[in-house]
Amino acid sequence: MTTAFLLIAAGNVMLINQQVQSKNVINPYAHLPSISTDDMVELMRIDKTIGVERIAGYIVNAYDTVNGDLPATFFSLLTLEQHLSTKRIDRDTFDRAYKRAVMHEAAALAADNYVDYDTTSQGAISGDVQLTKSDRLRRVVSHSIADMTGRRRNRVKLL
Repeated sequence: MTTAFLLIAAGNVMLINQQVQSKNVINPYAHLPSISTDDMVELMRIDKTIGVERIAGYIVNAYDTVNGDLPATFFSLLTLEQHLSTKRIDRDTFDRAYKRAVMHEAAALAADNYVDYDTTSQGAISGDVQLTKSDRLRRVVSHSIADMTGRRRNRVKLL
């Protein structure tokens, strides 16, 4: 027996447990991996009630952020392959790190947009926890970019 819950927001009725249509969001650089909205819902536990178009928008923005943090040599297939061979990184490892970076950045963008604040002390605590969550997600992005570029991960503890 399946129980369906209704979500009524802005005059739209949506079943909470309904499936989100899958949309493959094409990377602007064809030789770099693309991410689908299903990946975000299943792997990053993004709430599917925000809709496929918003999830796709977060992925596009994450492509821009992650691609902006990568060296220019990654935007040509030939120079990317040369980088991977000199740093001794296999293509599958690179693709996993790239997808991890993009998905974590997209999840951080979603967490930033849906921070819960209200006037109670509990709401402020919930908002602070979500900001900490986006910081943790962005740390994974930073580590993934370091792994792709062959740089050392910086671990600094502020006193």
